[in-house]
Amino acid sequence: MTDARVADPFDLPDWIGAGDTTWTALGSVGDPRIAGLLTGETGSDDPWQDAVSLTVLAADVAYPTAALREDVRRQAHQAWVHGEVLLICQNGRYLLAVPGTTLDAGLLCEAIRRFARSLGSGPEHMTVALRL
Repeated sequence: MTDARVADPFDLPDWIGAGDTTWTALGSVGDPRIAGLLTGETGSDDPWQDAVSLTVLAADVAYPTAALREDVRRQAHQAWVHGEVLLICQNGRYLLAVPGTTLDAGLLCEAIRRFARSLGSGPEHMTVALRL
């Protein structure tokens, strides 16, 4: 993941976190990387039309290749220790990097809660829809 860069949550569209926002998982709980879509109150008739890709990534996966460069992985751990989550942009797609090698329901919900806080939004405005 050499082309990944740390991103600013305020680079995302303004509607994310401004009202009720839903992160819908497109993969199953337990995977080390779960793609998802953010939808919300965009003003459009079809909220899926304006959906933004947001993947949650277990930062410590190392086999068969490392999920993240060592410096970015370290930043993910540092953010987590401080009650935050690291937002990364890769090829125009956004990822949340969390410590660990697998993603369970609790960790996914906590990552999205921390993401909501990074936007200045309360977790009460964020819904998580998981596929078991």
